Amino acid sequence: MPEYVTIQEQIERRTYLKGRFKGKFVGYLDPNKSDIKHENFYDLEILSGEIFISKTSFRIWKEGDEFEEFIEVEKFQTKLPDSLPCAVSYPDGTVKHFQINLNEPKLINSSLTNQHYDGSKIFGDIDGEISGYLKHYDTEEHKVEVIQVEDETLTPVVTSTKIKTDKQTGKTETNGNYKRWEYYYANKSTYWGDWKYQGSGSGFSIWSYIVRLFQLIFFLLLIIPILVAGARIITPLLIIGGIFWLLSSMQPVLTFIWKWLIRLFSLAFLFSFVFGIISLFRNPIHTTVQKKYATDESQEVTQTKPEPQVFGDSIISHHRIWQDYDSKEYEGNLEVRVSDFKKSNQFRNNLSYSVQNPSLYNYIVSQIYDFDKNKLSRIYMMFDSLKTKNNLNEIQFAQVITSCIQDIPYTLILDNACDARQYSEDFIRSYLSNGGKCEGYIKFGLLTPIEFMGSLEGDCDTRTLFLFTVLNHYNYDVAMLGSELYKHSVIGINLPFNGVSKSINGKRYVIWETTEQGIPPGIIPRELSDMRFWSVNLISNNQAI
Repeated sequence: MPEYVTIQEQIERRTYLKGRFKGKFVGYLDPNKSDIKHENFYDLEILSGEIFISKTSFRIWKEGDEFEEFIEVEKFQTKLPDSLPCAVSYPDGTVKHFQINLNEPKLINSSLTNQHYDGSKIFGDIDGEISGYLKHYDTEEHKVEVIQVEDETLTPVVTSTKIKTDKQTGKTETNGNYKRWEYYYANKSTYWGDWKYQGSGSGFSIWSYIVRLFQLIFFLLLIIPILVAGARIITPLLIIGGIFWLLSSMQPVLTFIWKWLIRLFSLAFLFSFVFGIISLFRNPIHTTVQKKYATDESQEVTQTKPEPQVFGDSIISHHRIWQDYDSKEYEGNLEVRVSDFKKSNQFRNNLSYSVQNPSLYNYIVSQIYDFDKNKLSRIYMMFDSLKTKNNLNEIQFAQVITSCIQDIPYTLILDNACDARQYSEDFIRSYLSNGGKCEGYIKFGLLTPIEFMGSLEGDCDTRTLFLFTVLNHYNYDVAMLGSELYKHSVIGINLPFNGVSKSINGKRYVIWETTEQGIPPGIIPRELSDMRFWSVNLISNNQAI
């Protein structure tokens, strides 16, 4: 008569829910996708919410078994709180409240309302139609037939619908030279595999052959001398043979010692490698950055492209790659509108002043600053994104901005021809005589910040005026400094850097060179370092001196 046993299986069931979701959200500005001024994108996070259930469906789970209108909807990417209040309305009019954790929520016809902005954050309400499911397992019992096998020493086999896997549990059983392993069924129950013959365990060993070879050599070394030379040379040969015999007999010990020697050498190498890495971080090497100029157009590209916000206008864009003073690499697009470039150029050329008078020079750079400062929005956006992406502090941000400008190749800007014979200054004559890049017949020998960004051509005062404009925009306490004696211009910044500085109104402004790549703040050639011969052209109150 057949014998039966009862087994238990776990059956996954899902309760599908459909209803209305209402909640509160916070959004964080994504600077990489936003242009700040016209269109902004935010990463949303649901803070709280509640679900009002209008329909439920309880069933054994199978693929695609959900509400039809939600089958093609992608999973709602924004994470919901782990526990949400849920109100379920029943046909008899009763309403019950639960706390649920909704699996794979999907949201359609959603809307955001009551938005409030707070700096780079946005707060508001979110609602829409939501679906998801609650997952649970039911235990079901089944009777299966027990089949008796001929070998009564083995456990009867119970037939069932369980699916075998090849995943081992880690348990084994040994019976003489036979061994078997325990495996999992697909439902996580276990079964034993077949017995497998493991052999005697001796196997192949190269050491056994080496031992036999030594034994043969020893035998030959012992017998041949006796036959040929007599006892006179037998003794040293016996000693040599005995050494070989001893080594072969100590094979397990030598193998053990060799393994531990390898481990010790590996451990010593690992420690030396780790301490080498630590020493690099504790004792960083600071060197002047050497420009890795682009070797093909795919790295640093200049292009003119349409302005999407203004019909008929274009944008001059220079993709730049540079390094800060710790050799960390940055990249971004220096961009200005063509219309702003033309207006700035026209404004400078229409200024009717003489640059020979120092007080008028200060007034000229002040007028140019006022005209250009609000036209560099695309430059500010690029630096803003770098600051946010790299989490830069005040000092690091100033270094990134200044190193970017230092990285731009130097171009001499002159108000007359680029002819060395027309100038008495040693630097200009030497620079032009050696084929240095030059732009001539530029009024005041100066380009405006917009012109500098459009052409990427500038000498000391062009760069200093640009850096003053940008750093002042970010509320740094800065000064544009010039020297009639040295025929040079630098930026001064009120930050706690070491090095050469100038005292202005009781505050310390550290000198920062703008024309040479990789020069940190506070460094200036000795022949230019007498601060008595430096005067202030602009200071961060935006007024001429």
